[in-house]
Amino acid sequence: MTSNTGNLSKALPKSVRHHNRAILLRLLYPDVSMTRADLARASGLTRVAISDIVAELLGEHLLMEVGYSKSTGPGKRGRLLRINPDGRSILALDLSTPYVFRGAVLNLTGQVVAREEIPLTADGKVPLDLVGELTDSLMQRATHPIMGIGVSSPGIVSAEGVVDDATNLGWVQTDLRGYLHEKTGLEVTVNNDANNEVLAEQQFGSGQSDLLLVHLGDGVGAGLLVSGELVTGCNRAAGEIGHVVVDPTGPQCRCGKRGCLESLISVPKLTAAMDRDPDNLAGILRRAGELLGRVLTMPAGLMDIPRVAVLGDSRVVNRIFLSAMEKTMNDALATDFRRPLVVDRSALGEDAALLGACSTVVADLIEPDGTV
Repeated sequence: MTSNTGNLSKALPKSVRHHNRAILLRLLYPDVSMTRADLARASGLTRVAISDIVAELLGEHLLMEVGYSKSTGPGKRGRLLRINPDGRSILALDLSTPYVFRGAVLNLTGQVVAREEIPLTADGKVPLDLVGELTDSLMQRATHPIMGIGVSSPGIVSAEGVVDDATNLGWVQTDLRGYLHEKTGLEVTVNNDANNEVLAEQQFGSGQSDLLLVHLGDGVGAGLLVSGELVTGCNRAAGEIGHVVVDPTGPQCRCGKRGCLESLISVPKLTAAMDRDPDNLAGILRRAGELLGRVLTMPAGLMDIPRVAVLGDSRVVNRIFLSAMEKTMNDALATDFRRPLVVDRSALGEDAALLGACSTVVADLIEPDGTV
């Protein structure tokens, strides 16, 4: 039998080094300034190890020196270090928006540097070539080394980046990660759009560790954080509420069933209803908010979620809709020991899916185990 001990011993230092680099970058991300001595105290690493890693990160332009610390005693003042936002470019794709694929070049702290869009036709399966075309355009707009590509896709997405089922795009078992990696040679992460959006809300928004985020668009999806951990489910289908039947006598859904949540309250369905009956806008939105509130009451109660954030077209996701949703949920959840649940609109707006895609790429840099 051949021993793997030698290979393991060679791999271990690289793994430890990545872990230690990630610890330092996590302490500084996104805009914290610390000296080498500060980093040593906060990380528990030796000053020699800190000096070595910092020199490496400065050489890679991932860190920059930004002046001196305030003097608190005798001796030289330490040089302050900070993440270099423009040390790398990140490509982010949002494939969840009706009628268009959106993409952006972002820096390491989530600032959008450039944008691109490709319109979609409404008929049939969307070709992967459109994703490739969008990616090519973004690569040409990047002005710094590209760290990787993050993708927010509708539907159920496997841990390997295969879109198992995205009804709205006509995709089944579509290896989106493999396609983009082969095309670009870059590292690629692909996640469900609502999962990415709830990660964006945590990283770039409210910072809450317990949160349910709902995205109303061409479909209806949700992302769930519990104690800071993304809930994906055993089939990677957690949050796929759009094709859950809520009214068996309701309209035919494109998935083949009747009365799916998506067939009742997706943005196209609601805007069409409002166009047909413009004198009853408030009633249409109130009923839709009440329906979504009833659907989400049980999981919110089960997980003791304090806030539900909603993303979507402002014609639908407005105060009438959100108030109806919040009242419905609190009427059902109210107890003496529970604070009222808050339902509001996510402040991240239409860039939430792009920011979430960006955060999954950055995670490989700043998470000690390299995962989201």
